[in-house]
Amino acid sequence: MQRFIDAWFERDREDHPQMFHARTRDGWRLALYRYEPRRGSHRTPVLLCHGMSSNRWDMDGPGRISLARYLLRRGYDVWVVELRGAGHSTRPTWWNVKRYNWTFEDYVHHDAPAALQTVLRETGARHVHWVGHSMGGMIAYALLMSPVHGKIASAVTLGSPTMSEVGHPMLDFGLPYRSLLRYLPDRVPVGTLARLGAPFAPILSRVLEGMLRDLGWFPGNADLRLFRTLMLTAVDDLPASLLLEFAGWYDTKAMSDRYAMFDFTEHLERITTPIMVIAGSHDGLTPARDLEKVYKRIASRDKAFRIIGKEHGFAHNYSHADLILGLHAPDDVYPVVLEWLEAHRQIDAQSRRATVRTLRPVRRQG
Repeated sequence: MQRFIDAWFERDREDHPQMFHARTRDGWRLALYRYEPRRGSHRTPVLLCHGMSSNRWDMDGPGRISLARYLLRRGYDVWVVELRGAGHSTRPTWWNVKRYNWTFEDYVHHDAPAALQTVLRETGARHVHWVGHSMGGMIAYALLMSPVHGKIASAVTLGSPTMSEVGHPMLDFGLPYRSLLRYLPDRVPVGTLARLGAPFAPILSRVLEGMLRDLGWFPGNADLRLFRTLMLTAVDDLPASLLLEFAGWYDTKAMSDRYAMFDFTEHLERITTPIMVIAGSHDGLTPARDLEKVYKRIASRDKAFRIIGKEHGFAHNYSHADLILGLHAPDDVYPVVLEWLEAHRQIDAQSRRATVRTLRPVRRQG
């Protein structure tokens, strides 16, 4: 079914990615999609990482709404990763003995390093630029606190909080009932429900108008065709364990590991890698004030914070999902990401020159 959907929505595209696979140390196979420029590329590849309950289509949407193909056409070697359980990566089934029981740390300690290793091996590069939307950017924060940070030339996060200021009435209402997730059969079928509901997109868009505005798209940044397409392609089922972990973070306003021994929120000062933090002006899920706090606590000397919205000089306002998948994102948001990458694309070339100087043979005297 997934292959049929992919083929249907890729039929009119000029550019098609090459698929690779990465193996994690705990036995999962991850799908990676590479868009390689025909006439050579900038040295440092770009690795795009999707958000929660999504997949490759989060970063490579329909038509012109694709950050992956936007960067490809500007000379970048672009890779899109699908984390475990997403898209064509390993999904739990009856016959592979996998379960919907992973947490955020599995992405950080297994999926992300496996993806980085594959990209570096296939390209011969020493570093990558990491661009993450929502949870994909939260993974970047965690990676940049770890020894893996040395493989990341720079990072861009879009709508990626550390939970300290995240809040919404709908989430507040549901929080007391989070224990009910323990009674689900491991999986929360949000992707399955999205595909089943796609034919009713016009009705759902009206019924859920307020929620979509706060948590997804600011008015004018989506239409029914886009909404229906994303329901069919860009939403995947989630493990209840992951939602329970995020619910705990929402309750405590902190990102602690599963043993409550390490709080990612409390160690943002460890991040020294160049980084840009992007916020949507009207994001009701990850408000700009939360992301500004993240930006201020990061210790990087080379860092930037941008709020995308009319009050900040852009043509349109943005919520959460539309930072990547909005109708106007290619005009407002993608150029901001591109500007950052252009300013940091020489990092790998500089490291190569330093390596050449270090390895230059020494002449014997006499």
